[in-house]
Amino acid sequence: MAARIHRESAQRRREALLRAAIELVAESGTGAATHRAIANRAGVPLATTSYFFDSIDDLLAEATLYFTADQATAYEALAAELEGAPPALISAQFAAALMGSDRTVELAQVEAYLHAARDPALRPATAAVMAAFEHSTVVALEAAGIAEPARLARTVVALVDGFMLQHLANPRPDDEEQLRDALDALVAAAPRVAANR
Repeated sequence: MAARIHRESAQRRREALLRAAIELVAESGTGAATHRAIANRAGVPLATTSYFFDSIDDLLAEATLYFTADQATAYEALAAELEGAPPALISAQFAAALMGSDRTVELAQVEAYLHAARDPALRPATAAVMAAFEHSTVVALEAAGIAEPARLARTVVALVDGFMLQHLANPRPDDEEQLRDALDALVAAAPRVAANR
């Protein structure tokens, strides 16, 4: 029983570090996410960061993957629930889900993209984040009855990422409606594009 309690305690400390890293990056950028700042925010001893992670970049990459994977899984579950629904309903539900997503995680994701653009060593982790969202998008496009959904998935993810960046920087009251309309337009165009190939 003691070993199990120890494992659970260690897992809680690790998750606290991941959440602290995401919060700091979202608030002030990757430069603010030092070992000391993350440990202080998580309420753990400084050495805890080195115990769980080889470097600050490893910690930041893991934190981004950890939280965005949760989002991607939620989107896949939503897509599965909507299988066979009219495409307009799928667009509306996804626009609502995206606009209601965790702002802290969204900000940290943008920071991770920028960090990877400057540091090639971080690109594999960023690619994994993008792949998770592309996979959930494929599931959603399949639910909408789109032919060759994998061909459109990256375009949809790029649209959503760009839209979310603008939403974070300058939120507008019609953002959800605008995103829904953009998703509708992509989904409506997909069968025609596929048919002409």
